Amino acid sequence: MDAPQPKPISFAFGLFLAALGGLAQALTLPGPNLWPLVFICLIPLAYAIRRASAKQAFFFGWAYGLVLGLVSFSWLEEVMAGYGGLGPGGVVVLILLAAFLGSHQGLWALLMAHLKAKLTPYRWALVGGVLWVGFDHLKNWIFTGFNWSPLALGLSLEPRLMGAADLIGLYGLGAPLAAINLWLSFIKPKNPQNRSLAALSLAVLLVIGLYGFWSFTRWEKIGSQGPVKKIAILQASVEQEMKWDVAYRDRILARYELLFHRAQRTDPWLILWSETAAPFAYGYDQMETTWLNALLAQSKATSLVGVTRAEFTDGAVRQYNRAWLMGPKGPGPYYDKRHLVPFGEYLPLAGRLPILRSAFFQGVVGAAGTFSHGEATEPLVYEGVTLGVMICFESIFPYMARDRVLEGAKLLLVTTNDAWFGASWAPEQHLRQAAYRAVESRRPLARAANNGISANIRPSGRILESSPQNEVETYVYSIHLLPEENQGLTFFVLFGYWLAPLSAALAVILLFRRLYFFFKGRSKTA
Repeated sequence: MDAPQPKPISFAFGLFLAALGGLAQALTLPGPNLWPLVFICLIPLAYAIRRASAKQAFFFGWAYGLVLGLVSFSWLEEVMAGYGGLGPGGVVVLILLAAFLGSHQGLWALLMAHLKAKLTPYRWALVGGVLWVGFDHLKNWIFTGFNWSPLALGLSLEPRLMGAADLIGLYGLGAPLAAINLWLSFIKPKNPQNRSLAALSLAVLLVIGLYGFWSFTRWEKIGSQGPVKKIAILQASVEQEMKWDVAYRDRILARYELLFHRAQRTDPWLILWSETAAPFAYGYDQMETTWLNALLAQSKATSLVGVTRAEFTDGAVRQYNRAWLMGPKGPGPYYDKRHLVPFGEYLPLAGRLPILRSAFFQGVVGAAGTFSHGEATEPLVYEGVTLGVMICFESIFPYMARDRVLEGAKLLLVTTNDAWFGASWAPEQHLRQAAYRAVESRRPLARAANNGISANIRPSGRILESSPQNEVETYVYSIHLLPEENQGLTFFVLFGYWLAPLSAALAVILLFRRLYFFFKGRSKTA
């Protein structure tokens, strides 16, 4: 039986409600820290969708996503304007990216408007939750993707509620959260379904909460029982505008030498450097390469060093963003970053679109350099422990940690340079994405960030220790590996990861079906 349809809403008021919802979701993220809004932020948009045509609903959803993007990654403007050399063009890039990503919410809203007359409120919310996950996942496809603000990210501020990520992942957790929002959007005075809608929402919330509390307690206990590995993290806090300036190179190297000697005195198991910590091309800049080799030769401990590696192939130079195990005996195995930042570390389609080879676009990536995608290598194994390495941007993608764990990783390591973000919420949000990787895979995680936030994250998702930002210091964290009997693969790693891709496939199928009948109907009336 079709659900009764409410009275239409004005287009302007619908846009206002949608924008309000987008702002509310942005405020759930680390930084603003208003995470309880995650249970109600979709209500204004859902209210508008149920009172709109499919065309209007698309613009309402698009407005939601636009505001969400403009607020949640507003730091991008500073990155592009200051470090990318775009000046006022940085605002343009921010708006274009937010508008593009907002189209995903727009398409979600279009489908939800199409389905509103075909489904009961209960089913409409369930389908809406699944489709929300699908469109969230689709944000990771174009130009390798950029999904900075998934719906459930705010729950990382209360790790007792993020436990179900080991079943369905960060994106999957968006399904019950969206469903709760959609059910609550139907509650109104004198609605006979109010009690059942509220009860259903509360039941889903209780399931998430009870499982989260139970798993948090369990993994807190397990995460403190395994063998301890002492990891020293070098946080040099090198300003981004200084990093690649030759005039500051000696000062930066002296800073790292000081921190390295501090680390040695703590007798660490491993010394962890940040992403591209060495401000030169290893193997190309000979004096600096000799300095690094001589420094590492003085240590009994091995380092995982972030370097830029220059390799010559057929007369061409290829650069790699590399995390390299190096010790007294010289370089060992390494990991090259595979998931590069589009328009930050490389230019998509530059070989096919001449405009992307122009001085303007080359300037966009000039501060970071143009890197090549890393090739698959054998997992890094150090003293019998398989290391799952992710470099910077890679830690926001669930599949990256999952792949490392499937390769046998017992310890996840994230190296990053968050100096790009300036004084914004981004470093905290980036850190919290990494916390989800620990929960999804139930592996301990150590994070080394150039200017912070460096951290020790337990498999429970709790950030046990973290560093202040912009402090020059060596931090020593005692990382508990898991007991051998608790090193199995989570449901998410084995099966739950596929919820998001399958939801994305469903979203695409429904969208194409909707477009097919739309154009078929138009052709008949023509």
